[in-house]
Amino acid sequence: MQQRKNSKNNRNYLIKCTCPHCTNQSEHSHTRVQKGSALMCPNCSKIFSQGKLTFA
Repeated sequence: MQQRKNSKNNRNYLIKCTCPHCTNQSEHSHTRVQKGSALMCPNCSKIFSQGKLTFA
């Protein structure tokens, strides 16, 4: 019998997010962005929140 794969690990990939302050794109983990956690821009070091993403 085949075992199910852990679906949580499949969602742990990087997403490009645009900083609202400097418009620079940076990569953040999918789970962090999906939770609405605070993200830090590596270019300007400002903290921002991307919010929940909607996929079509």
